[in-house]
Amino acid sequence: MNRMVVIAVCLLAALGTARVQAQDVAAAGTVRGRVLRAQGGAPISDVQVTIAGTRLGAMTGEDGSYVIAGAPLGIQRIRARSVGFAPAEQTADVVANSVVTVDFSLAIAIISLDEVVTTGTATAAKRRDVGNSIGTVSAADVREATSDVSKLLTGRVAGVSVAGSGANAGAGSAIRLRGNTSVALSNQPLIYVDGVRLRSDEYPKNVPPQGSTLRSGNVNASPLNDINPADIERIEILKGSAAATLYGTEAAAGVIQIFTRRGATGKAEWNALVTQGVNRERPFGLDASDPNGTGGNARFLYMDPWLRSGYRQGYSLSLQGGSPNNVRYFLSGGWDDNDGVLPLDNERKYVVRGNFTLNPISKLTLDVTSAYTSNLITNTPAGNNAHGLTLNAFRRDRNYFGNANPDTISQVLRYKLTTRINRMIVGTTATHQYNSHLQNRVTVGLDRADVENRNLRPYGFAAAPQGIISDQRWENQTLSMDYVGSFEWQFARPLRSTFAWGGQSSTTDVGDVSGYGEGFSGPGEPTLSSSAIRTPYETRQRVITAGLFMQELLSYKDRYSLTIGTRLDGSSAFGSNLGVQILPKASAAYVISDEPFWNDQWGTMKLRVAYGQAGRAPGAFDAVQTWDAVGWGGQSAIVPLNYGNPDLGPERTTEVEAGFDATFLDSRVNLDFTAFWDRTRDALLPVNHPPSAGFTASQLENVGELSKRGLEIGVNGDVVRDGPVQWSLGATLSTNHSRVESLGGTPPFLLRNYGWIIEGQPVAVLRGRKVANADERANPVIVQNHLFGPSLPTRIINVNTSVRFWRGLELSARGEYQGGHWLNEDASFQALSRSVRWPTCFGAYPHLAANDTTALTAWERATCIARNVRDDMFIFPADFFKLRDVTLRVPLGRFIPQTRNSVFSVSAGNWYTWKRKEFRMFDPEQAGNDGFNASVRYISEQIPAPATLVAQLRVAF
Repeated sequence: MNRMVVIAVCLLAALGTARVQAQDVAAAGTVRGRVLRAQGGAPISDVQVTIAGTRLGAMTGEDGSYVIAGAPLGIQRIRARSVGFAPAEQTADVVANSVVTVDFSLAIAIISLDEVVTTGTATAAKRRDVGNSIGTVSAADVREATSDVSKLLTGRVAGVSVAGSGANAGAGSAIRLRGNTSVALSNQPLIYVDGVRLRSDEYPKNVPPQGSTLRSGNVNASPLNDINPADIERIEILKGSAAATLYGTEAAAGVIQIFTRRGATGKAEWNALVTQGVNRERPFGLDASDPNGTGGNARFLYMDPWLRSGYRQGYSLSLQGGSPNNVRYFLSGGWDDNDGVLPLDNERKYVVRGNFTLNPISKLTLDVTSAYTSNLITNTPAGNNAHGLTLNAFRRDRNYFGNANPDTISQVLRYKLTTRINRMIVGTTATHQYNSHLQNRVTVGLDRADVENRNLRPYGFAAAPQGIISDQRWENQTLSMDYVGSFEWQFARPLRSTFAWGGQSSTTDVGDVSGYGEGFSGPGEPTLSSSAIRTPYETRQRVITAGLFMQELLSYKDRYSLTIGTRLDGSSAFGSNLGVQILPKASAAYVISDEPFWNDQWGTMKLRVAYGQAGRAPGAFDAVQTWDAVGWGGQSAIVPLNYGNPDLGPERTTEVEAGFDATFLDSRVNLDFTAFWDRTRDALLPVNHPPSAGFTASQLENVGELSKRGLEIGVNGDVVRDGPVQWSLGATLSTNHSRVESLGGTPPFLLRNYGWIIEGQPVAVLRGRKVANADERANPVIVQNHLFGPSLPTRIINVNTSVRFWRGLELSARGEYQGGHWLNEDASFQALSRSVRWPTCFGAYPHLAANDTTALTAWERATCIARNVRDDMFIFPADFFKLRDVTLRVPLGRFIPQTRNSVFSVSAGNWYTWKRKEFRMFDPEQAGNDGFNASVRYISEQIPAPATLVAQLRVAF
């Protein structure tokens, strides 16, 4: 708990600073008040209230109240803005050493054309000027208890898919924006926090560098989840190349930018958050019993002796305040302790953040963001791991012990798997406003993560009596620099020009040093040095990407907007002959509802269209001819690895999107619509070279062409707005259809998990054996090489609803459906091919025991007789619906003494799942042993992510 002491000391020191600063502004005036909904009068939190022409402002608390100290004397314009509400402005006469009250009543306006966005726009821009779609998640709109950032993104924005993994503590999620863009490269979007570039891909899995790489918990942690969701103000999402051109040849998969909370002028405000909850595994097997009575009920696939209710708790404290002429600050600290449902699983996390805004000289603003995370993850050995718990429990007497006794299987719990993550993110943005026309902004950021993966099977371990140890020290460092200059000019009253120019650079260094050892001399606390056989490993790589851009935005009458721009990019990963890449962009927006002919009763409407290119750079050594240093017969030697290609370049994705944003029925209904068309040329595909060249491995070449298209529709509205009860309802629909247009002459090839790349088919398509007469009582008719369908969902539907009752009591719910895709369920094949008595065959076993196969269906004859089972026969439709959460929020007001406001909430997450009847076991959302960049997911010997019940108490004082 030493870290918590440090957090408390820092926060108390900041409080003392706030009191000194408050004395400096006491001679001025103070503006205070409350912000309420125009419909119903409920308080609105996280509303930005500012004094026009100054840097003074404050955010409203849970009770809708705000205080701005140090207000200039005289008549001032006070503004209130919040996502989802129409902005409002009032005037107030501020008198020295007095308090003036300014209350606001904001009308719901789900689309705010004057809302400012910054991601992908070079400079801050109003939504009315932006020609592409930008998804936004506001923390103030999130009702349920949220434990990580991935859950903030799940089911909230059309075109965003968050794919879960398994039940292991610390497991991260793969994120896809409009599906996959590449076959060979990462499809994770770029991640930024307050302008600082972060690592997007997963942390390395805790596996030994020698022997089987399945000997672990088979789980990947996510860098995104190092960020405390309580620190987040909003998230902006660019879903495609048309919007992401300014981020260059690494942005084809989209961009996510997270904005954390900033300081505000006024009295110091404390906010505390207490979280208590439980994780509980839901049944994932079959509600059936083995007819021979050898294993009991299979609802949890015989994991019952080891599953537990995992206790979770969390505590965080934040402080916000500052003065207009000195420092505005946001400080926070938090501690989370989360027990998983597996016996050894635990995640313990400490997070500290300090954000500061300073004005050292006139016209110069410095924004500093900083965060430190310490995370210790302990995992149970699981997955397709012969030394693990789940595999041996599933297979019972056919496991690697040949014994179904729980005490025998529990010997694997001596396996120790720990991952320790230390993460630091720091960044500074300097903004110089030379005059009302010219602005320059520079951001320098550093993201550094150190990971220690320790993997130990101790002396006397059942499956390795002499013991095995591996220890990995992995580090990732990303240094990013970003400069943007802009010049805004009003040529004539209706015509406004904003010209922007700048550049970005990103340098990523990854170092990996690990050791492997076998054979301990006896029991004790082993180290690598105490093993009899020791093997070291080391890898290092550096990738530098840099680019320049220019952009011109023309706006006429704040109604017609045209943006054109281009980016020039270079990367150390490009082939030596390639040179600089040019990526153009153009977009237009038309606020048709501002036309004189438009009737105000029709609401508002903005039409938009965008075109742009972005890319995906090859890997660090994909363009280079490489060899592997090995030993042979006691002598050093090398073997060929990568053939190399000096002309290797990035994939180039061109996107066109068009759509509109509209409100109807007195802003009761909001509708946004987007259609997009993507084409990726120069797609990197593996090409085999003649073996006579000495390089037998395939080489990536820019020979392919891929495409995808889809629709994104969002509807939100107030079914009941006035009166003691308000009811809102919303839904999003997104479709995505991909296609391999050309393989450049290369033959079709297997990616993994029966996902194939075939011309004219989706990227990728599941191919395998199909039992054509599955339900008939006959011999199976097997169709070879049947094309089942795409590996990713082709349609995603999200629904949400919220009912607000008397005194602000609120009940909300969210659900998500994903469908149109297929998944390989490998765990059943692994069991049935080994003659494990498996729940899907319980009905067949009595007939097999009687040597009567005539009563079996074709499917049972193909899968319940071990000699007939094939590994590609378990490909099923993976459609599912999940009730993501149901939340009850209870405002307590000043029920707790000495506080300004408090809110109690209870959230139940993922307690109900629907799936297709063909998918008889497991959860279509869970994943196997692969990481986030697995182009084709599958199910291994894992268990699904648990359901959760979480209570939270938020207190402001």
